[in-house]
Amino acid sequence: KQGRPPARELVMVMNAFDMNFDGENEVYAVNTVAFHYAKHPIRVRRNELVRIYLVNLTEFDPINSIHIHGNFFHVYRTGTSLKPVEFTDTIMMCQAERAILELRFPFAGQFMFHAHQSEFTELGWMGFFEVTGDAV
Repeated sequence: KQGRPPARELVMVMNAFDMNFDGENEVYAVNTVAFHYAKHPIRVRRNELVRIYLVNLTEFDPINSIHIHGNFFHVYRTGTSLKPVEFTDTIMMCQAERAILELRFPFAGQFMFHAHQSEFTELGWMGFFEVTGDAV
């Protein structure tokens, strides 16, 4: 079997934090730091294949999600197949679920990504891809 084609590979961990030990999350993030990618967008090149290894490690909330603006992506659930099972712009994931997302950005600019639960987004789980130039 052939493996996956070369790509710009990213790991994204969806997580949240119960800051006052009341059994509910007060802060949501991707890769631990709330709003980090809003202030420091992830830079990718136009038409570059981007592969995201996504895992949901959010405690206390059974469902989390990701939505990417201005683009659709291929979804490989649990990463066990070389053929995508979905082509969408939003997926929901249960606790400890993982997936591989693959996409290309055909246009330059900033493209927001965030949880599709408004509360999660407002409390830190959002960021941007900054798409520049053409892939090499």
